[in-house]
This record gives sequence, C-alpha cells and structure tokens, in this order.
Amino acid sequence: MNILSWNCRGLGGPSAIPNLRKLAREHKPDILFLSETLSHARHLEPIRVTLGYDSCLAIDVEGQSGVLAVFWKDNSKCSVLNYSRNFINMLVEDEQKGEWRLTCYYGYPERSRRRHAWNLLRELVNVSPAPWCIIGDFNDLLSQEDKKGIHPHPNWLCMGFRQAIADCNLIDIPLAGHPFTWIKSRGTPHVIEERLDRAMASTSWLHLFPDVRLSNLLASHSDHSPILLQCSPTITVRFNGSFRFENKWLKEPDLEETVIDGWGANDNVAIVDRVARCANKLQRWGKRKRVKFKQEI
Repeated sequence: MNILSWNCRGLGGPSAIPNLRKLAREHKPDILFLSETLSHARHLEPIRVTLGYDSCLAIDVEGQSGVLAVFWKDNSKCSVLNYSRNFINMLVEDEQKGEWRLTCYYGYPERSRRRHAWNLLRELVNVSPAPWCIIGDFNDLLSQEDKKGIHPHPNWLCMGFRQAIADCNLIDIPLAGHPFTWIKSRGTPHVIEERLDRAMASTSWLHLFPDVRLSNLLASHSDHSPILLQCSPTITVRFNGSFRFENKWLKEPDLEETVIDGWGANDNVAIVDRVARCANKLQRWGKRKRVKFKQEI
C-alpha cells in the first residue's frame, strides 16, 4: 500500500491540480491525504473523480475551508473512525497483515498552541489498540538537525515534541531523499528549510511492515514537499534492450533452474517485474551458452 501526504497550500491555483494529477499518476497512492486545501468540501468531489478515487472525506473548518481531505480507493478497505480539524483516523483492513490504524495529521501552525498539539497526540494513542501509523504535516521539529538556515529552533519546542512522541511510543520513519520538506524565502540568502512533514509508527505496525520506505518527492506548487509512504515497497526491475528467447535453450538441462531463479516465486514482485528479471537472467545465461556453443562447434 502507498500513502501520499501533502500540504498543498491550496488547490485553487492554476498549477495545483496538474501537479496533483501528476503525483497520483506517477506514484499511484492508494490513500491520498491533503492538508490546507483551502477549498470547501463540495469543491473536492470533482477532484476525486479526476484523480480516480472511489471515496473522499473533506473537513470544512470555519475560517479555513477544507483544511483536511483524504481520498482512498475501495481496494484499500478503509473506514473512518473519527476526525477533527487536525486529524482523520482510519482503520485499514489488510488481507495479509490484518487490521491497522492510519492517522492523517495536521499540527497547529501557531507556536502558542504546540502544547495542545502534543496533548492531542497523546489522546490519539488511545483511539484504537490496532497497530498505528501517523503521517502528515506536524509543524514541529524533533531536533536542530531538522532545520537548515538562520535562527536555531527553540530547544524547548524540540524537547516538548520529542517527549510527546516518546509518550506515544512512536518511532520516526527515516526520510529518503532531500532531508527537508518545507522551504521559506527560496532563492534568497535568508532561505530556511525544515522537516515539518513526517511519518511515525508504533512498534507493532513496524513489525507488520519491516521494509517500509518514506520518500521525499518534488512538487513546484507548494512550499511543502509531498511525502510518499510505501508500506511494502515493490522491487522494480527494468530491462533495457531487446530480448529474444532461443529455442535451442530448451535442450539445456539448467534452463529450468535459471527461469525459476529469475521468477522468484516467493518474492513480493509484480508480474511485469518478474518477466523483466527473468529476461535479465536468461540474457546473461544465454551469453555464456553462446560461448559454449561456439566451442562445441
């Protein structure tokens, strides 16, 4: 399952929907979470149809309409537990892994409300005993390493956020790619970058998905980067060049072993990638056979 989270900073601009459509097409998230949509819930229905999702929950908030929105597909088997202006709690039914909880989260941007945000995280722990993953824009930093630029982040804010995460028994999932997800004053000597967007999980959830991968993506529309959580990343194998199967290979006793090795029946790999991997194996195997054939002739 792939989950994409993005603080899109409004969907009304001319580049917002094309950027969103491109992200959905390239990364195929099963669940798409948007914060700061700045759109009424009724305006998100056409976007759901455009992106090809089956369901959508959008939250209208007084003052900032449609701050949160989550889209999902029927094959994700999601159900909404509860929600507020800061989070959407969902249960996900996985046929192989069982039931687990996903929280799509948006932290208070005001520093004066940080303690409210930390207490909210502590309250969210007890919503369900199921393995838990939380993703979104936390508007908080765990350490000074989460920031680049002038003026260090106040240590009391880092310590308060770390304590809340420790109280929740959450583990921060490492971010692959560029280490920061938010930028201010781009292109100036006063540029500031911070890692405001992240995903965290309980130990029980990480036991279900030990190979989880969190990636920083690129998008030009917002000052936030989208982040992509791949619960069980697939192994992508690309085959470059043409491939032809030689009929004379059928007479070779070790052909079956090569095909079985390339196919990898027990690996979590898509069918097209299995075919490509088989082609790579057979091509290398075939080169050695051609040398043998010439020697025999």
